[in-house]
Amino acid sequence: MIVLKDKIDCCGCNACGDICLHGAISFKADHEGFWYPEIDKAACVDCGLCERVCPVISPADFIERYEKPAVYAAYTKDEAVRLDSTSGGIHSMLANKMFDREAFVGGAVYNEDHTVSQIITDQRERLPEIRSSKYLQSNAESVYRNIRARLKNGKNVFFCGTPCQVQALYKFLGKDYDNLITADFICRGVNSPKVFLSYMEMLEKKYGSRATDIKFKSKEKGWHNFSIRVKFENGKVYCKDRWHDLFFIGYLQYNDFVRPSCYNCKFKSFPQKADITLADFWGIEKLDPAMDQDKGTSMVMINSDKGAALFETIKGDIVWKQFPQEQAAIGNPAMNSSLEKRFDTREPFFNDLDSMSFDKLALKYFPNGNGRPKLNKMMNPLRKAMKRVSELGLSLPSWATFIKYNFLSSQVKKGVKTPLMNLKHTVVQLDEGAQLILKNRLRIGEKQVRKSRMETRLLLEKNATMQVDKPFTVFAGSYIRVISGGTLVLKGNGFLNENCQITCGDRIEIGENCFIGRDVIIRSYDAHQIEKDGYQVAAPIKIGDHVWIGQRAMILKGVTIGDGAVIAAGAVVTKDVPAHAVVAGVPAKVVEENIEWN
Repeated sequence: MIVLKDKIDCCGCNACGDICLHGAISFKADHEGFWYPEIDKAACVDCGLCERVCPVISPADFIERYEKPAVYAAYTKDEAVRLDSTSGGIHSMLANKMFDREAFVGGAVYNEDHTVSQIITDQRERLPEIRSSKYLQSNAESVYRNIRARLKNGKNVFFCGTPCQVQALYKFLGKDYDNLITADFICRGVNSPKVFLSYMEMLEKKYGSRATDIKFKSKEKGWHNFSIRVKFENGKVYCKDRWHDLFFIGYLQYNDFVRPSCYNCKFKSFPQKADITLADFWGIEKLDPAMDQDKGTSMVMINSDKGAALFETIKGDIVWKQFPQEQAAIGNPAMNSSLEKRFDTREPFFNDLDSMSFDKLALKYFPNGNGRPKLNKMMNPLRKAMKRVSELGLSLPSWATFIKYNFLSSQVKKGVKTPLMNLKHTVVQLDEGAQLILKNRLRIGEKQVRKSRMETRLLLEKNATMQVDKPFTVFAGSYIRVISGGTLVLKGNGFLNENCQITCGDRIEIGENCFIGRDVIIRSYDAHQIEKDGYQVAAPIKIGDHVWIGQRAMILKGVTIGDGAVIAAGAVVTKDVPAHAVVAGVPAKVVEENIEWN
């Protein structure tokens, strides 16, 4: 039987409980909130299975992997998935490919009580629950048994967990199944569920409502300045970045409430046992600025032939570039090193946890972090200014446009600070009575070739209106013209690629998560009148959510395009397009129905 002499020797993987055939092992949380195995000696037959399956006692060395992984920076082309993910959305792309194979996918999800558990599911609709990091220990009881049952029944399985959970899985299985693919991640340490529940109790009391959605790596303030966001039943939202949120300060700056075994992690060595290892590619902006748009970039480490084969299947749906492992390690110290333990505050912190609210604990044990929040507050204006200088250069017209429409013009209605990011060689003109309603950020003039001088133009004629609801990007060379009295609505979280033209008379509405290819033309206005009864020079266009419009397609007045539709390259759309249909040709006709696309 397992005899635990020191808590540093237990990673809490739960594998010993799953392997026990006699139900002799249960798990009980200590005063820090971490669970450890308890042995019912009356039920134990001393078979030794629990010791055999423990990854701390002996690693899964029978699993062979590459001596040196292939390392990539990567992010998904699906903007919505990328923004909703911890880093570049690569896990979701891999998981979707496995769902296509009718696989079971395993990962961590929040429970109703805000704790976290590992699940294994064949329901694709649960992927958003699995997506994104949860910075506390996940309970994996029964998961190993469930995975083994699926594998023995011939089902494909894709499991993602901490490095210790992945090694525990292989120790439990005793071999590497052909129908199993595993992923782990560069782990900094798992935090106490008890501490997290205290933190959530503080927030729910402050906001007077139960939390309904928790996102640990929200990108409202950018990927580099990631935030924790909590939504509540009463509609209120909490969002603070890593330098100002109390839980992040305690975890990232003080290391006070991670599991004791994480201070001496046994799973840092290479090669990793998972087929694929994932992480944030911190420092990518220094290695290759083109791979960083502050939306999240993944580091992908391929450790096996199975991992390489799966990664190959998603390459057409992602942006990727290979790098040496040594370069990737620079921004990821947790790749090779465990956390440093702070001996002076951990014990009193946990002694006070039962009697003090989390905000009071934070005030007592980490009131100012390491000084970074205060430093950040002073440095942020300088950083923002430097970023603007980088993007606008020394062009006086660009700076004049930026200052005018972000700070001086009454024609711009702002939902966020500095909502208009006009890059170099962008011209903006708002005629009398025109209104630019920016509920979120509009980035216009984005260049794929940084030194390009392609001009980007935005013209709102007399009494015209343009509204942006969520972040939206217009690439260089595009021309947006809203005719007098017309209205253009961009729901956001999408983009216009290079050299697009939008000419809006009457009204054009473009839904959320729409991706519009190069040289596309969208016109709700003919410009010239044909002299015949009933002729209209303008008619509205409505484009639904999650629509993909291919290169050089043309969308003409009076058209409605349903959600999830795909417009083929070169198509000329003159009639309504059903939802989830592919149309192609001149004029465009339906060539496929009931499609889904990523």
